Amino acid sequence: MPEQLKVCLFIRVSTQQQDYDRQISDLTSYCAQKGYAISKTIATKITGTKTLADRQDLQELLAAANRNEFQKVIVCEISRIGRNARDIRNTIDQLHRKKIAVVFKNLGLESIDENGNESFVTNIIIAIYSELAQEEKRILSERIKSGLAEARRKNKRIGRPTGKENIQEINKKYGKLISDLRKGTSLTDCSKLHSVSRNTVIKIKKLMAA
Repeated sequence: MPEQLKVCLFIRVSTQQQDYDRQISDLTSYCAQKGYAISKTIATKITGTKTLADRQDLQELLAAANRNEFQKVIVCEISRIGRNARDIRNTIDQLHRKKIAVVFKNLGLESIDENGNESFVTNIIIAIYSELAQEEKRILSERIKSGLAEARRKNKRIGRPTGKENIQEINKKYGKLISDLRKGTSLTDCSKLHSVSRNTVIKIKKLMAA
């Protein structure tokens, strides 16, 4: 039986509120259909607007590629690599130097063929979708700025919710810590028991008293 081709799943969501379970599920099913062996999964929550130098996930990907840990990188779509056309191209080029193909599941497209050769047509498609990803970033940024300006014009509050919503969020995250505080456990002991700073415990106690 021939050895399975090793691949890396590369997954990214933009915010801490999002989860990447759907991407992992979709790509895992795709690899099972293709008979690929998943040797590495890189899943992060980071904005695609950061540069290549500031993207720890991309640095991890390229380092693993240099160690020959896989032969293909599987992504749901090109914007998961990033939203800067130059950085997308740079990342793909570095993978190509190791003869590693990038598979874009939504396009049914591979960046190089089995012999490690780039296709002119494929490069054109990658360039177009990279520019589209960058343009989406620009449009989103403009919408956010416009929304903030409109909110300020209407004197609406901008920022994280406070009051009841914030207390509910704290209760959900630090429920056990709050329970210990109510039992009379000291600030220092709560800090040690729950591996948080003493200042965090103090802030939570103040919220409880509010």
